[in-house]
Order: sequence, then C-alpha cells, then structure tokens
Amino acid sequence: MALREPAWRVFAAELTASLHEERGTGERAASYLLSPYGARMNRVLVAGILSSPEAIGRDPSQPFWRARLVDPTGTVAVTAGVFQPRAMAQLQSVPGPRSAVVVGKVHLYRGSDGTGYVSVRAEAIRSVDDPALREFLADALEQSFDRLALVERIRGTGPDSDAALRSDGVPGGWIRAARDALARYPSIDRDAYRASLSAALEVVQGRRSIVPPAPAGPSSVRVTPAEPPAASARAPPSAEERAAESEFLDALDELVEASSDGYADLKEIVQLLAEHGLSSEHAEDILDRLQEAGVVEEPIVGKLRRP
Repeated sequence: MALREPAWRVFAAELTASLHEERGTGERAASYLLSPYGARMNRVLVAGILSSPEAIGRDPSQPFWRARLVDPTGTVAVTAGVFQPRAMAQLQSVPGPRSAVVVGKVHLYRGSDGTGYVSVRAEAIRSVDDPALREFLADALEQSFDRLALVERIRGTGPDSDAALRSDGVPGGWIRAARDALARYPSIDRDAYRASLSAALEVVQGRRSIVPPAPAGPSSVRVTPAEPPAASARAPPSAEERAAESEFLDALDELVEASSDGYADLKEIVQLLAEHGLSSEHAEDILDRLQEAGVVEEPIVGKLRRP
C-alpha cells in the first residue's frame, strides 16, 4: 500500500516559483513539483488569508470553486471540485476573507505559450484564529530556512557529503530535493527569497498585521520562468498505456461532438472510462500525460478539448 505523501510547509512565493514537474509512471504513481528552494512537493500545507470563493466553469451541475490564499510572500490559487467534495464544502462554508490553513496537492498547468500556473487542489480547509495562523506561519518559516540552509551547505560541500548530512539527522528526501534544486535551478536568486521571508518573520513576531485581505482581481497565478527548466526523463508509454490513452481520446471526441460548447466534461469522461474498467486515478494520470504532450488542453477547469 502506498504511503500518504507528507505535506510540505511552504509559502506562496515558493509555490509560484516552482516550475519543474516530475511525473511518476504507473496507475497510482505520485507526481511532484520541485521548488528552487529544496522542496519536492506532492502535497503542501499553506496558511494565510483565504478570499471568498468564486464558481468557475459552465456546468452548474458539476461545480468547481476557486479562491486565492494570500500570505506574507504572495498569492496562490486554491481550488476544489466534485473530486474533492469535503474541501469544496469547506471552501464555500464561510463567505468573505478569513484566516485559514489549506492542505492539498500542488498542480502545475502550462498554457500554450509555456507559461506556468501553479495552484493547490484542496483536500481540507480549516478556518483558524490569528494566534493559530501565526503558529502555522512559524512552522513554514522554520522549514523554509532549514531547507535554504541545506541547499547552501550542499552547494559548498560537494557530492560526497550525504553520509555526513544523514548523520546530522537530515532526511534523505530533503537531501535529494536540495541536490535536484541546485541542478534544475542553477541561476535562481535564493538570497532574494530568503530576504522575502523577512515579512513572514515580522508577522510571526507580531510586528505587523498577518496579511491584508486579498485584493480584487484575477485569482489565477501567472508564473514566467527566468529560464526553461530541464525536462525530466520519462519512460515511453507502454502498449497498454497507449491503448488507455486512445480510450480517453475516444471518450473526449464523443463528448465534444455531442456538446453545445465544444468541450468535453472531465467528470463525464471519467464516468465513460469507468465503464471500461479504468479508475478515476488512472484517468487523471492519462490526462496529465496527454496535457504534457500537448494532445489535450484544459482552458476551463474541468472542461477539455483538443488544441
């Protein structure tokens, strides 16, 4: 049985700077987003001021909601839909900006121009008071500084220091993530990010307000990389995977042809594939591969089409 991925404590600025995706293989393999600051993230915990949610998409029978979470370093989009019913209910439960903690999976979507959009697909959302929010921010701050220090230590000691790091109690996953961050983001300014954490430190120390309410405006987060990240190696799909991709595309084409807006609804595709014995997890893995290859796009959340 696969172990549940830990939730990294991160800030919005780290999430929105993370542009290197590592996709697993197999039906239930996890995918990760590698940050420049030493986190390999599948699940994350973020804390800040959560805006009022907005309904997106065109089908009211299959709702999908999006809000923005603002912390002392920036903003990240938080989403929930029919595949996250508990989180969707929690997102809708309190109108207006509120202090909240969100646990969810990171998601990176690349537009046709290569621009990346990072969001958190919520699994759980909890409203908290100001003291509790400061505690969560303090945890994220401590972990962020520890990871930055690890990256700098590895950069200074070279490739033969893993045993020493482990003897000092550094988790193996942290060591690997820090080394990969140095390789994938060779020119990132980590000192600038360290300086940006000073705002979070002032909040934790009570020297400034926690975070201002989220301003009005677009809630998607646009990320433009300073340089293209190196592509991760991935084994070519097997004959079985190719057959599953063909079934996915057949279902998509069938639904597009019958639709009035030229889109196929993701939930309906999943239902059709379930009739052929493919699980929803397998369907999402297929969708990730097809999006990566540019065969399918999702211009509206939950609505798919061929480019």
